[in-house]
Amino acid sequence: MPNTCDPNVALHRKLIWIISECPPSDLDLTGVFEESVDDLVREYNISALGRYLLNPNSIEVKKKLIGGEIHYRQSKLDKIRRSIYRMLPASFKRRKRGGPFAPEVVVSRYKLRLPAMNDPEFNAHLNHIYDQLKSYDSVTKRLASLDPHNIFQIVGICEDVGGNYSYLKLQGSIEEKIKYLNNHITKDVGVILNKAYVDDGLYELRGYDFKSYDPSEVYRLCIYNSGGIQKACVLTRQNKVDFYIVNMHLLKHMLLLEHSLKANPGLSEAFELCTSGQANPVKLFFNKKLEIDYSKSPLPTIYQDVLKTHNLRSNHRNLIKPILNYLQIGISLNYLLATDGHNDRMYTHISVLHDLRALEPLRKNLPRVYDSVAKHGFATETGQYYVLDSINGYNNG
Repeated sequence: MPNTCDPNVALHRKLIWIISECPPSDLDLTGVFEESVDDLVREYNISALGRYLLNPNSIEVKKKLIGGEIHYRQSKLDKIRRSIYRMLPASFKRRKRGGPFAPEVVVSRYKLRLPAMNDPEFNAHLNHIYDQLKSYDSVTKRLASLDPHNIFQIVGICEDVGGNYSYLKLQGSIEEKIKYLNNHITKDVGVILNKAYVDDGLYELRGYDFKSYDPSEVYRLCIYNSGGIQKACVLTRQNKVDFYIVNMHLLKHMLLLEHSLKANPGLSEAFELCTSGQANPVKLFFNKKLEIDYSKSPLPTIYQDVLKTHNLRSNHRNLIKPILNYLQIGISLNYLLATDGHNDRMYTHISVLHDLRALEPLRKNLPRVYDSVAKHGFATETGQYYVLDSINGYNNG
């Protein structure tokens, strides 16, 4: 449910936003938290997108089901052979690739991709043709020949955007699993993920309906200390705890993303392609090991402008370039253009943030350059940064 400590704050926002700090208030939150609070509570507004990124609940995304692993039952003799096989030297197992007891893998090579059509009748006609052609797929023929009594497990294999593969746990009996594979092979199926935050700075965006994004939809986030430990939660409209934020590092991601959206119009525009339906978002990634090497490439625009403004010598570039390769953070948005004929062509926009600590050598040697760049900086709980570069392009796969 939407909520806000200032109901007017989001109505004036035109661009996509993530989080903003609220001014101190005298709102009584006694009884809201399950534990005692040591001091004042800090309040933030977060958008519906910010709430999605922080939410620890499961999400559903679509992946293409392309096949399955067939695990067969083993006889007593097979079990004896398996025990002997386990005792064989590792070098022998490597020569016998896959091993004699590996599951059978059936994968469709039928790579027809149906482009999205505006005409529903034409879409239905293409899907009908597609279903008829499916009977010629080797996977369909193999599934029809399987004997369920000889199988103890079937696991689905999905192809993700970008050509990555993952397993899909199938429900029901062996017969039902075979039927499910047969009915859904090469089609998009729903896959449940634990939450939007995958791990190590990576977020899954396909569980959120970007076209429903409303900048006036606001939620309240509270940060407080209990027993000397910093904690945070998001509240419902009735000032009850909606969910707790277990990983406090996620809040740092939200603040970095918010500042980057404000400072980098290119990143903001890429997100707005998604909210307008012109693009389908896939992943959001915070990369602290970006390591873009600027020593052999032209200086980013921000430094080119500074050099022109202050009429500095060209050899000053040699003082600047080495420091640009350190303390970088990349915020990348991966998306697919809705109008692109290449359905699997991944576009990426990277906002390169640079820690102002890396510029300390310039403070002494080129103070005017330092001051000119530092004025573009912004402060967060993790430090002071500025937008060093903005990069976009696509990967053909």
